[in-house]
Amino acid sequence: MSGDAHERTGDAEQRDTVTVERSTVVDVAYARLEVGGRPGVRVGTLIESIDSDHVQLHGARRQIADGWAQAIGDVLGPRLPRSLTIAHPTTWGSRRAGIVIDAARTVVARAGASTTVHAGPRAVLVAATHLEPSARVCVVAESHDGRLDVHRVARDDDGWQVARTDVLDDPADPAVLGELVDDTVEAILVDGDNRDRLAATIRLFEDATPTGRVAAAERALIHRFGGEVLPSSPPPRPPDTTAVRRPSRRTLVVGAVAVAVVIAAAVAGTVVVGGSDDDPPSASAAPATSVRADVGRVSMVVPVDWRRASDSADDTGAIPFTTFAARTDDRRIIVVQNAVRIDSTPTTVATSLRNRLQQSGGDTVSEFSAVTRYADRDVISYRETPGSGAAIRWYVMVSSALQVSVGCQPGTRGESVDAACAAAVGSVTIAPLR
Repeated sequence: MSGDAHERTGDAEQRDTVTVERSTVVDVAYARLEVGGRPGVRVGTLIESIDSDHVQLHGARRQIADGWAQAIGDVLGPRLPRSLTIAHPTTWGSRRAGIVIDAARTVVARAGASTTVHAGPRAVLVAATHLEPSARVCVVAESHDGRLDVHRVARDDDGWQVARTDVLDDPADPAVLGELVDDTVEAILVDGDNRDRLAATIRLFEDATPTGRVAAAERALIHRFGGEVLPSSPPPRPPDTTAVRRPSRRTLVVGAVAVAVVIAAAVAGTVVVGGSDDDPPSASAAPATSVRADVGRVSMVVPVDWRRASDSADDTGAIPFTTFAARTDDRRIIVVQNAVRIDSTPTTVATSLRNRLQQSGGDTVSEFSAVTRYADRDVISYRETPGSGAAIRWYVMVSSALQVSVGCQPGTRGESVDAACAAAVGSVTIAPLR
């Protein structure tokens, strides 16, 4: 998936919605170069030769900068994005990272484009795309062949920063890991390209450290949420001809719920049926506290002042992932939409979902129910305990070849999401497949 995300709306109440884009991520890791989540190219030789002026490629001796420029140009293709964010190996210093940055700028200049180029350590992007806003300290471990890079990453007012890096032999000494990871670490994210080595490293951290949340990093999340949010201007607003101006909302794409995204997309089914539009308020009515929002093929009622973030709509008009987040705390409503067979029913989806949960193992998902009565409708339900943040209650519905899951997450300080959740689930409708 591309690092760009666009908000698409058709509702008259959202005419002042801002289109938000993210910079496309150029990810350099584990002997591969990937751009925007698309299939990449192998760059092991370029990484190994990063400290040299020249590199031997395909039988020819070339300058290292030219080699990187060719690789980046090959994966980008002829149409350059508006902005690039280079995720470089965390152990690299400014000189090594600068070689790749300059190579990317060379590609832009040759194409006569105006693409901007930014860069940052991979450990920072991993932390930023996998953890909740409340997280402050984590460890990102990058597992290589014979080497384990352990990065302590901390969040301050300027965002995530690498506070310390230790390069260890792999497999690492458990006693050393125990000294590096103290009880202030809220989560450990393990990254790597070898599944067996990744699983072994996760078990090692689980056994040797006091941190209860140890999980594998997902490279797809770096591409989806790692790029910088690009500035954008709202379209002109048409003249207001109504007696009372309805509250306006601006949507911002945020990658803070990346862990919930992966779990929801992997195990969540889908939503939809019932509900009708609220009557428009009269001039004497009190200010509305909720609003009906169109989310691709889905329409639902949400709190009027919650911030919205959405993926682009797919070919069927569905929007794969959307969040509505409270402004004063970390409560949120999450909406996941996935296409299913035209003959899919709540029963078939529940059976498939139950099987996937049983096969995945672990204890992050519990309390599965194939039929639950909630908000005056029958839904599939389950409870998810993410790596950080409060537990999420998921309500799954199916209609018109679309399955949607509505996830409701209360605040970490006990702020209730019950009223907003019931209103959202109870009001969900889905448009027929075009």
